[in-house]
Amino acid sequence: MPLVLHLSDIHLVSGAPEQDAILEGLYAAVRNYVAESKAEVDLLAITGDIFDSASLDPGHAARAFRALYDGLSDAMGREAPAVIVPGNHDRRRKGLVGPHRGDLVRALARVSPQTVHVHGNDIPFLARVVPKSFHGLPASVIAYDSTYLPTGYISAGGIVRQEDLLHAAAHLEKDDGPVILLVHHHLVPTPLTDLGVIEPPPERWLRYGLQRILPEIVANADREELTMTALGAGTALSTLHTLRRAVLVLHGHKHYATARHLRHTVVGHGDVLLVSAGSAGTAEKWSPAGTSDAARLWPSFNAVRFEGGELTVETVSFGYKDAKRGRIVVRPLLSARQDGARWSTLPIRMDARGPIGPELEANESICQLVPSNDHASTRWNVVYERRISRLGESPHRYLEQVEGIPGSKLVVLDADLRTRETLDVPGKLDLELGSPGITRYRLENGVCRTASEADKVYGQRTAPYEWIGLMNRYACKRTRLVVTGLGDAAREAFASITDLGTGLEEPATLSRSAGDEISLTVAPCEPRTLLRIYWPLDLGPRRFRAPWTS
Repeated sequence: MPLVLHLSDIHLVSGAPEQDAILEGLYAAVRNYVAESKAEVDLLAITGDIFDSASLDPGHAARAFRALYDGLSDAMGREAPAVIVPGNHDRRRKGLVGPHRGDLVRALARVSPQTVHVHGNDIPFLARVVPKSFHGLPASVIAYDSTYLPTGYISAGGIVRQEDLLHAAAHLEKDDGPVILLVHHHLVPTPLTDLGVIEPPPERWLRYGLQRILPEIVANADREELTMTALGAGTALSTLHTLRRAVLVLHGHKHYATARHLRHTVVGHGDVLLVSAGSAGTAEKWSPAGTSDAARLWPSFNAVRFEGGELTVETVSFGYKDAKRGRIVVRPLLSARQDGARWSTLPIRMDARGPIGPELEANESICQLVPSNDHASTRWNVVYERRISRLGESPHRYLEQVEGIPGSKLVVLDADLRTRETLDVPGKLDLELGSPGITRYRLENGVCRTASEADKVYGQRTAPYEWIGLMNRYACKRTRLVVTGLGDAAREAFASITDLGTGLEEPATLSRSAGDEISLTVAPCEPRTLLRIYWPLDLGPRRFRAPWTS
């Protein structure tokens, strides 16, 4: 059965020891996965952001890529054919600022062996059909450069043009095999693309302009949603349906592995499957925190198999530190059957095999909300009691990432709730491990109490809710998040569980006890799972303020 390894968002940089460790973990993971699968890799597909910034020296970038390809080839046991399309980080500085550039993509083409097809040097033509004689798959492959935005100096977005797809369609062989489209940007929004703000650039003036000035002129101009889904995506999807073929889109960009099935609505048109890969070269913080010890998501790649009309996609996450290097967790992402131009998707279980890291007996967070001493009417203090019971002797250490809104402080407490240490947030805290180990701390001014305060902290675009969460870095038999002190607002509280490997957040059922105590329990709990309890904010005298008024 043909095997395609789909990698994306590697973000090669220079002088980054942690990335060197991740790449060594990637090679070991590919080697282990290929050996476990007893399969030969038929195609290596890399869907953009090979580099972290287009400002890299082209010569250095070319050597770094060649080392990457050689390392992957050694891990795969052969120089498999590779098709590469560029991402926004390959075109602009840090993927966001500066003119649209092509020197890194040209450098890749110069140093790549004949087994590597580098797409992106044909602009303004953006789509090309990769010859079957090159990849040998029972499918047609279209490489698309979605990064072509030649004007402007700020953009992480992309574009997909109908004319380029029609041009590629004219060169497709007339057969019943599926069509694989390789592209960097999203064709539909995926989980978490509509939540975060664009990662701020390092230049202070540019960061201020992006976060403070531009959103006052263009609504939501600082949100990632505007830079994730490609311009023209709606028309492009309609065109893909009219190919009258079963289409599989492989893309990257957001660093989350997801799958979507878009059914046709017109007789004779085809279905489209959309599959995104995570980042194969970075370890993502679970939330935008500033310390290096934040809980991180594992890097990953996708494995795509298809033959005889059967298609399966698995996400392979891997460890990269010390003894975990190369250990893999394999999770099914998609299972489908081709019937002419249609895809019939089959139900899958989200169970992973081969967990990385230790397993805990229990992970609990008991949180009491009390009015802030400094902002009693607008903010809460949160007193935490963290209880962690481990199984066996590991982990040897558990670093908690504690975050709060601007102006908050982390106060570490002793057993008698007296102040032991005061830290800035975001900050790291060594939690006690035992049967259970108990750690107490207070987050001062850490949570908004009113909608008007949330407007000041998060901006007027925020929803009128606040939340407290519990991040489960490791698997555990039982995890529980408890919140007290909300008063009447506890009656309107609700909860969710988020798989941080996929970004999927689902509603969960709260337990309610005497008074205003509410809790959320998950047993057992997979690693990289975030528990959240939300509640509505006090609206008070919340009025619209025009951006030009004081």
